[in-house]
Amino acid sequence: METASGMINNIFFIIFPIIVYQMFVTAGKRNFFVSHRTMLTILFSLSIILCMNFPYEFITNDYIFDLRQVPMIVGALYGGPYVSAFLFVVAAVCRILIGGEGTDIAILNQLLIAVAVPLLQPAFMQMQWATKILSVFLISFFSLSFNLLAGYFLFDHPIDRLYDIWLLLMINQGIVSVLAALLIEHIMRQEYLLNSLLKHEKMDTVSHFAAAVSHELRNPIQGIKGFIQLMQRYEYSREKQLEFHETILKEIQAAESLIDDYLVYAKPSYGQMVCISVKREVEHILKVLGPYALSNNINIVVKSLDKEACIMADRQKFHQALVNIVRNGIEAMPTGGKFYINVATHNAEVSIELADEGCRMTKEEVQRLGEPYFSTKTKGTGLGMMVTYSVIRQMDGHIKVSSAKGKGTVFTLLFPAATRTTTR
Repeated sequence: METASGMINNIFFIIFPIIVYQMFVTAGKRNFFVSHRTMLTILFSLSIILCMNFPYEFITNDYIFDLRQVPMIVGALYGGPYVSAFLFVVAAVCRILIGGEGTDIAILNQLLIAVAVPLLQPAFMQMQWATKILSVFLISFFSLSFNLLAGYFLFDHPIDRLYDIWLLLMINQGIVSVLAALLIEHIMRQEYLLNSLLKHEKMDTVSHFAAAVSHELRNPIQGIKGFIQLMQRYEYSREKQLEFHETILKEIQAAESLIDDYLVYAKPSYGQMVCISVKREVEHILKVLGPYALSNNINIVVKSLDKEACIMADRQKFHQALVNIVRNGIEAMPTGGKFYINVATHNAEVSIELADEGCRMTKEEVQRLGEPYFSTKTKGTGLGMMVTYSVIRQMDGHIKVSSAKGKGTVFTLLFPAATRTTTR
């Protein structure tokens, strides 16, 4: 029972640091044993120290054994010469402090691992998965074989109980080494898959942007091209030419507006960030969109406008974000209805609630709001909400969206509150 529990402890000392590294250290650094190499070296050093300080009896009381060689071998193969050298120093100092019979053979064996195993690293990293696992097992196997042979030829230690003790020791250590290597290979494969997925998502986003830009710019460009061809082919009166020019300018402005929307999302640019009164800005938006709401039979109801609500924002971009949400809410009620606005301050946070009585959105649609080229409208491009989400994030705010059947959709914009001393 003591042998089994001691072996389990040693295995735990080896596996646990690898799991800790994978869980906490590699977050955002998807390159095993390269990013935060120092941290993993320290963890493997702790593995060596714990294994050496908690050995276990193997089969008989004559053999006290530990698995210190496993982190040394795995660390040398995946970490390289510098990691291997540091682990050797740790193991050697610890072995000298422990003392006792076999210290000389142990340090000689550790030196061999520290020198020889890193030389195999370049070839090892190019091997296939199955070949790597076999190589780890053989290195571990021959490492203990060196202990046996060095004791016999250099220090005249007898070779006794070779098959029933040493062979089992070699197999035991080899299996644990394979388990550690398997875990590392699994982590490396998961990180490779994650990198591939992230790269694919970036390329997918780029393709969406390219498709959106080409699709949206084609319309105004085709219009401009058509008018220019007409003026080249036919003679028109000055009045008609001016009408064509005006139409062309509108199409150019539409294209510029589209490009600006994409630039705002990709790399928002801001004017001066000032402390603004939310009440004043909302009232301005109501003046701008009031006629549009009335023409669509929409009644805008202001529940509350907190006079003290102030935030740090770029006034122009803030207007743009609010206009996008209010306009979408109005368009979500084709048969008319009410649009509600509520501004309040709670616990140093300003909340702006914008609610419509239109068709509800599904949970999937709510989660996808702000994605490139996603819109719930049949003719929408998704640019408005994409820009809105980008603008709100850049102002240290965030958006909550709730949608329920019979209640419409509620957008809640949350911003850190600011003082009124510099309000403009």
